[in-house]
Amino acid sequence: MDHRQHYRNAAMVVQMNTKRNKPGVKVVKSMRKSHAAIGLTWAMLLYLVCLSGTLAVFFEEFERWEQPTIPEYPDYTPDSIERATDMFLAQADTPPKTLYVVLPSTAMPRMHVSGDDTEFYLAADGTLTDPPAQGWTHFLLHLHNHLLLPETAGLLITGSLGVILCGLIVTGLLAHPSLLKDLFRFRNQRSDRLRELDLHNRLGVWGAPFYLMMGMTGAFFGLVGVLIAAGAWLWTDNDRDALIAAVYGEDIQIVTSEKKIDYRSAFANLKTAAPDAQPIYLMLQNPGQDTQYLEIAATLPGRLIYSEIYRFHPDGQLLSHQGLSDGPIGRQVAYSVYRLHFGHFGGFMSKALYAIMGTALTLLCVSGVNIWLARQKDWRLLHLLWPGFVWACPGALAMAAVAALLDFRPAPVFLITLPLLTIATGFMASAARVRQYGKFFLLGCLLSVFATHIGLYAEYSWRPSAVGINVGLLLLGLIIYGGLLSSFSRSSKKLGPARPLS
Repeated sequence: MDHRQHYRNAAMVVQMNTKRNKPGVKVVKSMRKSHAAIGLTWAMLLYLVCLSGTLAVFFEEFERWEQPTIPEYPDYTPDSIERATDMFLAQADTPPKTLYVVLPSTAMPRMHVSGDDTEFYLAADGTLTDPPAQGWTHFLLHLHNHLLLPETAGLLITGSLGVILCGLIVTGLLAHPSLLKDLFRFRNQRSDRLRELDLHNRLGVWGAPFYLMMGMTGAFFGLVGVLIAAGAWLWTDNDRDALIAAVYGEDIQIVTSEKKIDYRSAFANLKTAAPDAQPIYLMLQNPGQDTQYLEIAATLPGRLIYSEIYRFHPDGQLLSHQGLSDGPIGRQVAYSVYRLHFGHFGGFMSKALYAIMGTALTLLCVSGVNIWLARQKDWRLLHLLWPGFVWACPGALAMAAVAALLDFRPAPVFLITLPLLTIATGFMASAARVRQYGKFFLLGCLLSVFATHIGLYAEYSWRPSAVGINVGLLLLGLIIYGGLLSSFSRSSKKLGPARPLS
């Protein structure tokens, strides 16, 4: 080798070492390690929360599907509200501090009344009917919000998962500086690992703003108790009620001799004061006492706040509003978190968009672990258990739905089915076989849910909510069936054409 070639090679080595030791390269490596460590540690819980959250976007539709016999109607009258509150208070041993009347809406054309731990759906004339079922929809929301744990502990964990999700998005973006350059790169003809890598990176960068919003709003829901405690310690001498009043607005105090609420005058005065306000629920505070008053929560067009709350004297005169739409900016933001998190602000189209993005986030959780597993050739058991868990989760949710429709408790069915199925996959021959059997199982579960609902409520199957959910079950089943056919086709191609015996 001549001297020039020797110097050229030496220069290349120096250049490579310089690039390797650049601060930016070190940051990227550090971010990748952090991203992988955080993701692998929390993958199972993140997947469970993302999957249940995607379904929970449609909790109103699921409630209607689960109890299709409940009367549905688009309108209400002040007389029906008065009848409902009178009947509820008459059957209550002691009047609740706050009595709620939820009005019919496009998404939920049913009215119901509740106070303390008692709740009833209402007929169109305001008479009490059946109580809401504590069934599959209730279980689904409890799973998403609390992971089926006691409320405080569950909220702390799910809120922490929101923070973790934000950390994963940030470290993922910093760990891949070429993400924007490769925005539309997808190596479908390469190895399984490269396909998973491209899927993970594309889903990650395309949906990053949405995922960050989900993480931040989820963290707010879960950690709001911690935030209130910290804020009270910092600013209000540990007086949490004072802090809540400062953020959300103070309650009013009145003394009245009126025994009845004039709902008709209250609605008329609301129409005069806020013509665009759309009432969604009422709160009768301190019913039957000389301090009672009425609050009407109403949505406002073009606003993300859950509602503005208008306060009325029992005679129907408007007293004030809570300032959720025009108060301090922090109050408006805090009261907008719910609609931002669940997508309940633009009708069915916003729900559909949230379902698509929630599905993408769920796939992001799965593909991240798949990428790591592709490099771990010796971890055979994990190669079986991870896809087993991934396919067992939706299957166990479907089994829980069948149980709830048959008046069994869904949570025990889910908690028994999920670990048993996951453990069983550890005894299978390969990850491909696990995925195949997982699809078969999920397909069978979806068809079981469909058949059970049709068998129980055939005469109500024409209702829009029932049609939507049941058609969705069949379409999802067809997609899974198509995936099974595709996997069988790929398997037969690998085996090649059949050879004659002689």
